[in-house]
Amino acid sequence: MLSFTSMGQGLNLSQLLKLQGMGKQEVALFLQEKGWVAKSDVEPSDAKMGKAVWAFNPEGEGADAWCILYYNGASPNRILYNTQGGPVFDKIRKHVKQREMAVLEEGEQIEGLDFVDAYTDYADSQFVARLYDYKQINYYGIKIFTKEDYHKAKETAKL
Repeated sequence: MLSFTSMGQGLNLSQLLKLQGMGKQEVALFLQEKGWVAKSDVEPSDAKMGKAVWAFNPEGEGADAWCILYYNGASPNRILYNTQGGPVFDKIRKHVKQREMAVLEEGEQIEGLDFVDAYTDYADSQFVARLYDYKQINYYGIKIFTKEDYHKAKETAKL
């Protein structure tokens, strides 16, 4: 049972890239089959993308991992995966480098996001992966954009 739990929580870069291109229902089915629990879904508006949230092993307000799909009909999806570090996130970092994604931008803290300690944006010809180091010890995240969507989000300060 313990190995199933860690396998379900541990999404890899390839899966995240696929999820970014899927519709909300497909993402929900994929995650639910791995033991994730739907937590909320806020439909998109003219001003904001929709936000569907799933948790792995939720307990109270916390969880072992979070997967968030930002969606609307007018632009590509974005997917955010937050998890405790260790082997799962080390593998994601390794696969980003194996894809030969070049460093696009690095920074510390982000205005309005007090929980972010540092971030690094990596890009290839199709995608941008923003890797987050959070202030919470041993907690990391990755947000996947299409390259074109990343540039639009950067222009409008909605990364």
